[in-house]
Amino acid sequence: MKLLKIIISVLFITLFNLNSFSFAETLKFDACSYEGDVKKGKAWGSGVCIFSDGSKYEGQFKKNKIHGEGKFTDSDNNVYEGKFRYGKLRNNIDKMTREILILKLNKPIIINYEIRGTGPASSKWFEALKNSSGLIELTPKGKRDLENASKAGGDGGGGGGGGCG
Repeated sequence: MKLLKIIISVLFITLFNLNSFSFAETLKFDACSYEGDVKKGKAWGSGVCIFSDGSKYEGQFKKNKIHGEGKFTDSDNNVYEGKFRYGKLRNNIDKMTREILILKLNKPIIINYEIRGTGPASSKWFEALKNSSGLIELTPKGKRDLENASKAGGDGGGGGGGGCG
C-alpha cells in the first residue's frame, strides 16, 4: 500500500510539472522567425530571432517579448548587447545622450534617442533624433517636454530674495 502511494505521488508530481516545461520550437511572427524555448505556445526562455532584414537577436524571451540578457546584431553587423527590458535596450552614448533600441516580434526594429534634461529636469530623459548631420538633438516634442519639466521643477527664477534689509 505504501509503495502504491509513492507511485501515485510521483506520477502526480510528474504530470503536474509537464505544464511548466519549455520545449524548443519554431514560431513565426510578423517581423521575425523565432527558434528556441517555448512555454504555453509563447517564446519563453532562450532563443534566437531572425528578422526579415537579416538582423538577429540571441538571448532571453518572456511571454513573446524580448526580455533579459541578449545580443542584437543588425544587418550592418553593428552589435548591441545588454539587458533588454520588454524589448528595449538603453545604450548610453555619453552622460547626456542615450540610444534606445526597440525590438518587437511583430513590428519593425526602431532606434530612438534621448537627451537628459538640465537644471530641475536633470533626472529626466527627453525624446531626440539624429539629424542629417549626424548630431543628436531634441525633437519638438522633446523641447516642449523639457520646457514643461523645467517649469514644474521650480519657480523659474530661483526666487528673488526678500525685500527686507
